[in-house]
Amino acid sequence: MNNKDRQRLIDLAKKERAMNSSEEEAMARLVNTGILTKNGNYTKHHPTLAQFCGRLELY
Repeated sequence: MNNKDRQRLIDLAKKERAMNSSEEEAMARLVNTGILTKNGNYTKHHPTLAQFCGRLELY
């Protein structure tokens, strides 16, 4: 990965952070990336987040 690619990723991350989204959209992103299950629990691939944050409180 060269510097141009890194900068594009940084710019994309900044753009995503600036976007406002509903709770449903945010939850869908977390589920689609494999961080949370549809029930709001962390997946087995993220045990550190699960220990640190506990169960995500929805609504």
